[in-house]
Amino acid sequence: MKFKPLEYMEWAKREPGKASINLCRSGLDDLSIKDLDLDLGELEIRGEHSHGYAPLLEALASRFEVKVENVLPTLGASHGIFYVCAALLARGDAVLVEKPAYEPLCAVPEALEAEVRRIERRFDNRYQVDLEELKSALTVRTKLIVLTNPHNPSGVLLEPANLRGILALAAEKGVWVFIDEIYMGFQEGKKGLSAFSRASHVISASSLTKVFGLGGLRCGWLLAPEELVRRMHIIRDHINVEEVFIGEQISARVIPQLDALYQKIKPRIHENQSLVQKFIEGEKRLSWVVPAPGLICFPRVESNLSGDNLARICREEYDTAIVPGRFFEEPRHFRLGCGISPAALAQGLENIRRALAESDGLFIDKKRN
Repeated sequence: MKFKPLEYMEWAKREPGKASINLCRSGLDDLSIKDLDLDLGELEIRGEHSHGYAPLLEALASRFEVKVENVLPTLGASHGIFYVCAALLARGDAVLVEKPAYEPLCAVPEALEAEVRRIERRFDNRYQVDLEELKSALTVRTKLIVLTNPHNPSGVLLEPANLRGILALAAEKGVWVFIDEIYMGFQEGKKGLSAFSRASHVISASSLTKVFGLGGLRCGWLLAPEELVRRMHIIRDHINVEEVFIGEQISARVIPQLDALYQKIKPRIHENQSLVQKFIEGEKRLSWVVPAPGLICFPRVESNLSGDNLARICREEYDTAIVPGRFFEEPRHFRLGCGISPAALAQGLENIRRALAESDGLFIDKKRN
């Protein structure tokens, strides 16, 4: 195995926090224990959790309407990416990964010495998967298709017919499909909906991080067929052996409250979505594919300015951080996160507008910031 530095992850840990307004985060601002209705008086350091803390497994199984044996707890969804690739890929196997993509989705199979090929999700096709291109890309060496839904970075959902077509093609060729669903929790009324339930060759991943602002718990999970979960138990014994018991106990108590918690945060999500939509649709220098409900989008800059240059101007002149599109293989774009307070978001959007206007040579009064 050969692990190379992840350029985006190194940048994300170092740069956005230096700005007063951080529009890089792809989820809700972190909550604290005080924001949760929990009795934490009986937490234990040690307890039985050899294959996961039983109440946590049961809570997840109930929420997603699956069997306990289909649930594998992970340290965030990124941990799940590693499990899936380690369980299914060997040197020389081919894996199809969406493009644009979250960097680890390519980097992990590459580290395991699989051959990474790409599935284009184009702006002009509303970030759907071209089924004819997918069919042509599948070969006898293809073992795995890797997607996000909603898509990271665009926030766009796969249309139901598109997803059905992807799963049908994969089934025809005997190929596994792994779908990172970390943003699916923003889709109201679909709490139990996961691609895992649609076919026997599907694995899905998610966590409490993006939608609920509970990243510090590091509570993630995979939904997978029982035999594959057992195979990943063996892999876990080579990595971390067990999850963090206190974190599992807290997470087990949080999961039954997720719907009530979402109702509390929903007004901010809706207000911020409206702010972003009004801003982008009123800004002639930007275009986008309207995302599903959530807190990310991936605007395209319709001027001579690259996403990198726009990010630089925003950071240096307006103390505002956005994610350059090059980290997602689309230099004309930038990813915008809107999980912060509405007031801070409104100021951040105004700062982007000023940066775009400055690039057109318009006079900007920076003292107004």
